[in-house]
Amino acid sequence: MNKIVIIIVAVVFLIVIYNYYQSKQAKKKLRELNESRPKLSKIKYVNQLVLKGFDKHHAEVVYDTIKEFIRMDDISLYPEDDIHVVYGVEELQDMELLDRVCDKLNLRRANQKDCDALNENLTIFNAEYILTLTRNLK
Repeated sequence: MNKIVIIIVAVVFLIVIYNYYQSKQAKKKLRELNESRPKLSKIKYVNQLVLKGFDKHHAEVVYDTIKEFIRMDDISLYPEDDIHVVYGVEELQDMELLDRVCDKLNLRRANQKDCDALNENLTIFNAEYILTLTRNLK
C-alpha cells in the first residue's frame, strides 16, 4: 500500500516538473522570437486592425486581453500571430480568452456554434479571428 502511494506521488511530482519545464521552454522560445523581430507598439497593432475594418475600441480590448492572458508584459504582440502557436495558449484555453474579451466588450459569450461558423473561413486563431467573432456577436 505504501509503495503505491509513493509511486503515485512520484508520478504526480514528475508531471508537475515536466509541465514547469514545458512552460519555461515555451516562454524562452517566445522571448527569442520577440528579440528576432521589430517591436510593434499597441498603437501600431490597433491601427493595423483598424485599417482592416475592425473597431478601434475592440482592437484595443483584444490587445489588452491577450497581454493579460499570456502574462508577459515585455512581449511585442502582432495581429497576425497565431495565439495557439506563438503565445502558447492551449486550445482549451481559447474559449476562456474569448469569454474575457466578450465580457469586457459587454457582448454575449461566444458558443461553439459561433466558432464553428467562423472556422469555415478563418483557420488561424489570431486577433483578426477574435475581432471577426466579436463583430458577429453584436
